[in-house]
Amino acid sequence: MDEPANHQPQDPGSGWALGAGGLPKAAWLVLAVIAIALGASLLGMGYLGYGILIVIVGLAAGVNLF
Repeated sequence: MDEPANHQPQDPGSGWALGAGGLPKAAWLVLAVIAIALGASLLGMGYLGYGILIVIVGLAAGVNLF
C-alpha cells in the first residue's frame, strides 16, 4: 500500500500529537479539581471505594500541573 504524497514519516520517539504535554495546564487543573471534588462528595456519601478511586484519578491529573 502506497503512502500519500504529503505524509511525512514521524520519529517513533516523538509520541502522539496530543499527549499530557499537549493539553494546557488550565485543562488539567479543571479536571483535577472536578475529580477531587467528585471524589470527596462520594466519600461524604459513604461510597468509599469509588470515592477513593476518583480522588486518586484527580491527584493523577494534578501531577500534570508540575
